[in-house]
Amino acid sequence: MRSCNQQDGLPLGWYDYIHPEGAKYFYNPALRLITPSDILKQDIWEFIVEAFRNMVESIKEKGRELPLSTEVYLELQSDASHGECRYYLIDHNTRVVYWAEDISTEKLGLEAVASPEHMSALMPFYYLIPNSSSRIIESLLTPEYWLHVEHFPMHNIYPLGAEEELMAVLGHDIVDDKTAPTSTTPYSAEECKQFLRALEVMKHNMNSTQHDGYRLCTVARLWLMIARTRHVNAYGLKAPRLDRLQSLGPTDIGEGSSRVLEALSNTVLLGTPRATLKRLRVLWHGRIVYQRHWQAFFYDIRREWIQSGVLSLGIWIASVGAIRLTIAQGASRDLATASCGFSVTGTLLSSALYKLHSEDQLSGAYAITEYLIRVESYEYGLQPLSIMLSLPYAFSLWAIFTFAIAMALAVLEEMGNLSPGAVVVAAFCGGFPLLLLTNATAFFSGQLGPIGAGVEGFVWIGRCLARVLRQLLARRIGQDRF
Repeated sequence: MRSCNQQDGLPLGWYDYIHPEGAKYFYNPALRLITPSDILKQDIWEFIVEAFRNMVESIKEKGRELPLSTEVYLELQSDASHGECRYYLIDHNTRVVYWAEDISTEKLGLEAVASPEHMSALMPFYYLIPNSSSRIIESLLTPEYWLHVEHFPMHNIYPLGAEEELMAVLGHDIVDDKTAPTSTTPYSAEECKQFLRALEVMKHNMNSTQHDGYRLCTVARLWLMIARTRHVNAYGLKAPRLDRLQSLGPTDIGEGSSRVLEALSNTVLLGTPRATLKRLRVLWHGRIVYQRHWQAFFYDIRREWIQSGVLSLGIWIASVGAIRLTIAQGASRDLATASCGFSVTGTLLSSALYKLHSEDQLSGAYAITEYLIRVESYEYGLQPLSIMLSLPYAFSLWAIFTFAIAMALAVLEEMGNLSPGAVVVAAFCGGFPLLLLTNATAFFSGQLGPIGAGVEGFVWIGRCLARVLRQLLARRIGQDRF
């Protein structure tokens, strides 16, 4: 903070502050006025002061006064000659922002208050209902208050008891997250512990009020996420959302599906979309995004794509080797060729989906929400998405399945004592258990269930196939030498 004086070029009574991340703003404690506009320019300063006086006069004409707990935010929208300025009022006692006139949520860019008992960020916008519950309005505007405090914390207007209450909330959320798998808390237990340690360090080590702005910025940022989560879950209202699987109303468009599409996709893709769809519906229930749960899902699915891509590449190499070394001939050669096709497709799909769903593109709740709204089908919900996300793993399974049958046929062709029908039946009976083993291993190894990569199963299958290839190759080399 720098004091106002002639050398600084600041108008009398004004101070300038720098946010912990570098942004500059100005504050006048006598007027309780905040602005990020450059008041070092005479015309801008005059415009901001004149706008403030006009607003105060307008409030007085309505028989009201600005409470002592209220600050005023003013920002010049364009150059001063056009006279465009946006504002809001900040009440540090009630922890809300408000305006001196009737205003709609649509104009503010906020979500609607659709009724006294139900709120949804995805419903059409409505005007603030004059006779609606004040608790609903408070729920709507409290996140905006903490967003303001986060952006302008350095002049040390500390909300009474905010830090102590925050620490109590984080302590409760640790237990809630550990004991309730579908808790509505926005932070994980580990994150809450880290935040509590940081708050304790800042509280006990920062004795100078000069650094209180850093503490307040930290507190405000944590409160912002909590306030937003409380709002979407109707915290404190008559019918709050106490569980992530609980609905506030009929907004679960993502529950739509087609039985024909589901049966067809699960048959062709060996049941892999079913588990994906189940998990997607849990995560998107109520059409509310919890960032930490979605990030865990995308981490698992990206890992699966990597494993499926590597597996498909390995099966492709083995299939090409079997064809080139003439281990596979006739029907077994055709199946090995089909395995090559499945493997290449699986590898390409894994690479493409991994790139399209990178951590940078889906790093925040807003980006994830935009993505889900974009890919969600009104008629089929998240079913098409579950099919798309399952393709790499399904193609890798088909590559394994066809390659296993090809190798079984190659062995039986070498024996030469079975009819073609018996060969096909025996090969199918040899390949299908391998497919079941892969899924079972994935399920019991704690992966994603049937959607998991099943690394242990793939390794076991690879070893078995390697032995078969080694024996066939040794026999082929022995025959050539003879």
